Amino acid sequence: MVQAAARHDEQDLALAIRLGSSRRPEQAYGHYFEGSRRSCALGAAYEGVYRLPAEVGGVRPIHLERLFGCLETTMRSCPEGCRKRLPLAAIIVHLNDDHHWTRAQIASWVEAVPEIRATSGPPSP
Repeated sequence: MVQAAARHDEQDLALAIRLGSSRRPEQAYGHYFEGSRRSCALGAAYEGVYRLPAEVGGVRPIHLERLFGCLETTMRSCPEGCRKRLPLAAIIVHLNDDHHWTRAQIASWVEAVPEIRATSGPPSP
């Protein structure tokens, strides 16, 4: 196995999830935000970039992919082994809502350097 270098936007996304999580200490499932204390992982990422009012109601983060290109351009497989392979944004929602991973676990997984299979031939310089 060879390790691929983590992209900067994935590291920035993980940092934004952590920062936003500190602003709303409880996790939301099925919604980006609930009340003044809950957010899901993508809601936390949005709040990690933008300062939001305490009560956000039905706010839905739009154009997060403009801030973090990896959300739409990076494909990841579900680390729980359920054979899903989707864009990073969809896998984050899946881990949050279906597997109930904490936002901290999701942030750590996002920034982790994924392993890729080595191809035959000489290594790249």
